[in-house]
Parts: sequence; structure tokens; C-alpha cells
Amino acid sequence: MNVFTYKDYIKCIHTLRLNAAFKLAEESSKYRSQKDNVEDKKIIKKIMQDKNEMANFINEFLESKEKIENKNLIRYDSKYISIRHKVDENKLIYKLKNKETFFIVDEVYELDNIVLYEILNYCIIIMQEWNITNKIRGESKYPLIAPIIIYAGTKKINNKCIQNKNQIGDYIFKNYNINLNYNLIDINKTSIEFLLKRNSLVAFGMILEKSKNKIELQNNLIKILEKNDKKFKKLVNYLNIKHLDCIEE
Repeated sequence: MNVFTYKDYIKCIHTLRLNAAFKLAEESSKYRSQKDNVEDKKIIKKIMQDKNEMANFINEFLESKEKIENKNLIRYDSKYISIRHKVDENKLIYKLKNKETFFIVDEVYELDNIVLYEILNYCIIIMQEWNITNKIRGESKYPLIAPIIIYAGTKKINNKCIQNKNQIGDYIFKNYNINLNYNLIDINKTSIEFLLKRNSLVAFGMILEKSKNKIELQNNLIKILEKNDKKFKKLVNYLNIKHLDCIEE
């Protein structure tokens, strides 16, 4: 499992001018607001708002050294972040109880430097907030942050896929030579047979995201229904009306 460490954070704050970096965060936020219309389609992200499903995902798809239980996961929302920072609703942030281990999850249909920068920005924010709390508590254990990107796009990922779309990519990743170790889950490279064997809502959600048209979606829904009718009913609750229309045709 790839993680963002305190050493990575120290490198960033010594390399980047953070005020400028946070200003760029606002620009990236405006860029993302132009794509708000796709947020309701992110089935996997909706499913992973359930702590049980998030725990299943970590255990099934990440190389975690120990099994994660849902009771040990805390949803990291705005009440855990200072008033100086707001949590982006398009991302999921979890923390392990009694451990300085964080998970940042983003489901995307396009993978570029802006996506990576936003994840990096959240890693820096979490480290900064930890630094403030650490000084108060007198603790010395450094946090570990596991950035997770679930790619549900149709294009194959290559070097041309992750490229500069505006000034953000060049400013952070090229001019300052910042590397972000993240965990990439490319659902295009995962077979439907493998996902069916996982028998989890997250895996079933990935199957639906793999569906390229209404016919494939209908066939995949039938496969999920045959595999687990109880989870199929739960899965349908995460689908919007547009998704449901296709199985009535």
C-alpha cells in the first residue's frame, strides 16, 4: 500500500510556497465545480460512504498489513478539520481509531495532474492539522496517509493521460519535482469474473462502472442479481433514475 509520509510532507513544505499552493487549490476547486454534473454517477464513492463497505474495500483491494474492521474506521468530515479548511464533499476521508492512519478516496473519470494535486493538497492539510494537534498533545507518532484513486474512465491510462491541463500541473509537479505515491485502482484492468468473486457492494459497483452501454449494464445487473440478490437490492438504492431506466427497456 502506497502512503504519504511525514517525510514527504516535510519535503513539500520546504519545496513549495504553501500560500501559492493553496491559492491553486481554489483554482482546481473551480475547475472541478464545472464537472459537478458527474458526481451523482459515482456509484463506488456513494457505496464507500458506508464504513463497512470501506473496510471491505481496503481489505480486498489494498495490500494492508492487517485486516481493517469497520468499527475502527472514523469518517473524517468537517468537524475533524479546523475552520481554516473545508472538506471537499467529492472526496472521502477516513481515519483509523487510535492510529494516525488516514485514507483519502477519490473516484474519477479523468486522471490528470489536477486530480493528483488535489490529493496532494489534502495530504498536506491533514499533516498540518496533525502538527498543530501534536504540539498540543505532545505526541510524536507521525501520520500515514494512503491516497486512493479509483479510475472509472474509458481511456487507457498512460503518460499522455496524466498531463498538464492548466497551470496547476506544471506549477506543482514539474517546476517543483513533487512525487505523490498513490494507490491506483483501474477498474478497466479488473475482470468482471474477479469482481463477482469478491461478492461485495464496492466490487459490484465497479462492475456497473465498467458497463459501456445500457445493454452491458442490464447484463451486468443480471449477473449481480444471480450472484447475490440481497446485495443487488442494496446496490439498486445507490443507482439514480437514469441508471434504472435502462433495465426497464
